[in-house]
Amino acid sequence: MLSLKNLLLKNLVPAIKRFIPEHPQTENRRFLLISTTALGDTLWATPAIESLRNSFPKAYIAILTSPIGHQVLKHNPHLSKVYTLDRFSFSLWKKLYQDQFDTILLFHASQRLILPLLSLLGAQNIIGTSGINKGLDRLLTDPMPPIYEHEISRRLRIVEKAGGKTATERLSFFLQPQEKLKKQKGRWIAIHPGSKDPFKRWPTQNFIQLGKDLKKHLNCEILITGTAEEELLMKSIANQIPGAHVANPHLSLRSFAALLETMDLLICNDTGPFHLACALNKPVIGIYSSTDPNLCGGHHCPSAITIGKRATCDPCLKRKCRLPFCLLQIGPCEVLNAALKVLS
Repeated sequence: MLSLKNLLLKNLVPAIKRFIPEHPQTENRRFLLISTTALGDTLWATPAIESLRNSFPKAYIAILTSPIGHQVLKHNPHLSKVYTLDRFSFSLWKKLYQDQFDTILLFHASQRLILPLLSLLGAQNIIGTSGINKGLDRLLTDPMPPIYEHEISRRLRIVEKAGGKTATERLSFFLQPQEKLKKQKGRWIAIHPGSKDPFKRWPTQNFIQLGKDLKKHLNCEILITGTAEEELLMKSIANQIPGAHVANPHLSLRSFAALLETMDLLICNDTGPFHLACALNKPVIGIYSSTDPNLCGGHHCPSAITIGKRATCDPCLKRKCRLPFCLLQIGPCEVLNAALKVLS
């Protein structure tokens, strides 16, 4: 079925494209960036956004992103406009077409219809990485070969292909003054035990033991954070760490970022909050095994420590894994020592 869908798209899109005039490339370039995935993926785009703006100060730079990406980028000073993809519609296509983009940079999109949509916007150049577009690479005008590199570097390479230069490799998140919170007294350590993907979760019992050890060695307050879907997990862990607090699991992303900025340290799995802490330049420890930190760990972030072990299964089952025992290679003591190093 998927191959039939691709066959239809591959043949239908070029046929329709013949009737859509291309937008000319002028001195003041018009770029559309695509990042319609999750929190970490969107944050990985921020160095590329800043580098593109630095390279083309007078350009019109818009981005099409997810609802969570909109929260990340709504106050980014390097963007001219933020489009949010709630659902596909003719109205969205029309608005994008009227913006007359001459170049589209496809950072990452989970939706199959994104690339066909981009092909019909009249842009002369559609630049992206081959092999990650659900079999629709031929719709790219400038496909780039995949290489072993961090996801931040991959996006910067796309900017360079468009004629820009790398200006920074650091993540960014722009909290507004009115969003910021006053720091509470004492030393506060946030523990984020959840992850969208179960195969990335360090064992719950390890987080509990770590919380107890942190309180014993550092005389600190422990705050358990997470999403609404992780509320039971948060409470279960907090109840077994004496004096631990539970954060509001219903916070918006920007409110969570403001809370995270008041923490002295975040400890978490390979998940979005790890990269959010990097963007806020907060000390953070990430626990990795089933994923490769060289591809998706801390990158040019002095405040981040990645504790990673090689996956024990070859090949790794990823999302099919029901028991990520590879993460048992990392014990509470190793993470505690990293925390003591960070906070010394």
